[in-house]
Amino acid sequence: MRELEAGKLPLETIRLFWKHWYSYPVEINNFHLIIYQRHQGFFARHRNLLAPYVGKISDELVNPSIPGHIQVLIKQGETFGVSLDQMVNCEVFPECRALTEFARGLVYEGSMIEWWARSLNEEMFGHWAQRWRRALLEKYKFKDTDLHYFQVHEEADLHEHEEGLMAHGQVARIIFETMLQDGLTWFRPGWGAEYCCLTNADYVAMFHDGVYKHSKALEHFD
Repeated sequence: MRELEAGKLPLETIRLFWKHWYSYPVEINNFHLIIYQRHQGFFARHRNLLAPYVGKISDELVNPSIPGHIQVLIKQGETFGVSLDQMVNCEVFPECRALTEFARGLVYEGSMIEWWARSLNEEMFGHWAQRWRRALLEKYKFKDTDLHYFQVHEEADLHEHEEGLMAHGQVARIIFETMLQDGLTWFRPGWGAEYCCLTNADYVAMFHDGVYKHSKALEHFD
């Protein structure tokens, strides 16, 4: 991120990042649909949280138009010069795949508090999108109209949007807080809430560092 914000990250490295990034948001949106089914009892007990969470899921699937954020993801890649075929068929670096597989493990094996602790990272991605957008505008001279993916995620993760949809980061936070209030804090040994939250952030860092390392090996900086 430091080299991106300094305008020193080669465009070829940005393309490499996007090829490996594509599958993560696609999978995460699928995981949220599974969580909606698996945690239905919690939402039945807390009806006030159902609308915000369903709003978050539907936002991912239908805004700004069907099929939702995935279309913006694809378009952003194409703007960078990455084809849909390259995104879909990318054999993701292990350092990048780990972020997705950590989340998958929590969906199928983790407790409720483990998943929602991981999801507290939603707000972080809003700030991440904001930093990407500013760097691409100021240092790489992209037009704002070419950065729709980052606009959408900055707005969705940090702000109320689309006539009343709660910020995704806030949705995760109030669900997590309600679980704490309910005493739904059971976790597997070694998988506490703080660990799940911080480890997810570590995997995000590993994703970025992995792409950077491979970019160096591919001599993008020469």
